[in-house]
Amino acid sequence: MARLGAPRRAAYFIPFRGCARRCVYCDQRVITQDASGGAPVSPDVVRRELSGASGALELCFFGGSFAKLERGEMTELLRAVESAPNGSVVTFSSYPGDFEGTDGAALIDVLRGFPIGTIELGVPSLDPHVLARCGRQDDPGGIKRVLTLLRDEGFRLGVQTMIGLPGQTFESAMSDIEELGRVMAGGAWDLRLYPCLVLRGTELESMSRRGGYSPLGLEDAARQSGALLRAAEAMGFNVIRVGLQDSPTLKRSVVGGPYHPAFGELALSEKLALELFEKNPRGPWRVEPYKISQLKGHGARGARRLAELASIPFRAAEALIEAI
Repeated sequence: MARLGAPRRAAYFIPFRGCARRCVYCDQRVITQDASGGAPVSPDVVRRELSGASGALELCFFGGSFAKLERGEMTELLRAVESAPNGSVVTFSSYPGDFEGTDGAALIDVLRGFPIGTIELGVPSLDPHVLARCGRQDDPGGIKRVLTLLRDEGFRLGVQTMIGLPGQTFESAMSDIEELGRVMAGGAWDLRLYPCLVLRGTELESMSRRGGYSPLGLEDAARQSGALLRAAEAMGFNVIRVGLQDSPTLKRSVVGGPYHPAFGELALSEKLALELFEKNPRGPWRVEPYKISQLKGHGARGARRLAELASIPFRAAEALIEAI
């Protein structure tokens, strides 16, 4: 799912830094610990690690809200790209609200002085009811204004969105994708799609124990994700990740929800099954060799889904799958 021609990534994680409050589902330390090794990120550390690199890099700051770091620290982290090879860029994740008002305008002025690759914005939902239940203070109208502003300023954008959130339905998740596509207005934004997992120690775990939240099952999450991916790609989104990066820490921390170490493959198998069925409801289904695993892997999940869609026995559906 990587962008073709994209530079190699040097990723640094700043869990919870810059966050005004914690979303009910979130534990960024669990999500990033294995990737970051728990080491603190500082401008000096980043410069030192980049100084010996060869070839252009995409210097990434993920977790937390990069744009809400203390302005001097944020600027020094941006300047660390000067230690990287020529052609390197900076990508970071932030909240949409970081770019609102006079502070947001000043931030944009700062960013214009650096080679920004992609600004990834956390937009778990555009449904005000869902946002409120998740502990997010964002206003959907404000989110769309910020996306429009950054788009018009010429920044390349990425959107991180979710399914299975408290109060969220498949219909509202699809509406979110469609609304984001309208704001994108013919561009090519990156998209990360995450199923909501219940992590130990989060407010969402407490909500689940009280009966105030029921997570999606794995099959429902795969089906929703596949349909959303299909819609997103049709609108021009560049899907770069589906599901959290698996790690031992994440696996130990999940207490509920659609966890699977290869969730992205399950979602892609659903997407492919829907596409093949729409093109030819009765088969045969011809696919590129590299996609065969999406149909026959993980217990032949994709082939079984084709059989269900076509209302035929699994073995009959399996026999109708042909490599191009």
